[in-house]
Amino acid sequence: MRKVDTTRLSSTALKNYNKKLFLAVIAICFLATGGIFVKLSNLPPINTALYRVLFSIPILYPLVKNELPAIELKTKMVLLLAGIFLALDLILWNISFHLTTVANANLYANLVPFTIIPIAYFVFKERFKKKFFLGAAICIIGVILLSSGKIKPTFDNYQGDILAFLTSIFYALFLLVVYKVRVWIFW
Repeated sequence: MRKVDTTRLSSTALKNYNKKLFLAVIAICFLATGGIFVKLSNLPPINTALYRVLFSIPILYPLVKNELPAIELKTKMVLLLAGIFLALDLILWNISFHLTTVANANLYANLVPFTIIPIAYFVFKERFKKKFFLGAAICIIGVILLSSGKIKPTFDNYQGDILAFLTSIFYALFLLVVYKVRVWIFW
C-alpha cells in the first residue's frame, strides 16, 4: 500500500481516505474468514469454489455486459487463461482447507509475492527494491516457524500445505495475466 501524507489532506479528503482504509480492512477480514466457511461447508471443496464464482456472476455481469462485445478475441483468450488460473487457485485452496489447518492454508496461499516478483522481473522487466530480500527472509523464517509448530503432523497436513502453496502460484499467474490485460486495455 502506498504511503499517504495525511497531514496535507483536507478534512473531506481525510474522511474519504479513512473510509477507504476502513473498507479495505473489512474486505481483508472477510477474505481471511472465508476459509473457515469453506472448511465448515457440507459441500465438497470443488462445489464450494464453483458456487463462490457462480453467485458473483449475476452481481458483476450487469456492470460489464455493454463492454463485452467490444473486447478483441485475443483479449478474450487471455481472459479465459486468467479464468483457468483462478479456477485452479480456488479448487486447490478449497481442497487444502480440508487437509490442513485454515491458518496454514491461508499462510501458504498468501505467498503470492514469491511467484509474482520473479515472473514480473524476468517477463515484464519490472524492478523491485532491495528491501524485498529482507522482507522475504523474514517471511520465510515466519513460514518455517509456523509450519513446524504442528502438534501432530500427518501426511494430509503436508499435502494440504503443498496444495495451498500451489494455490499461491496459480493466483499469482492469475494476477499477472489480469495485469497484462489491463495494460492492453488501458494503455
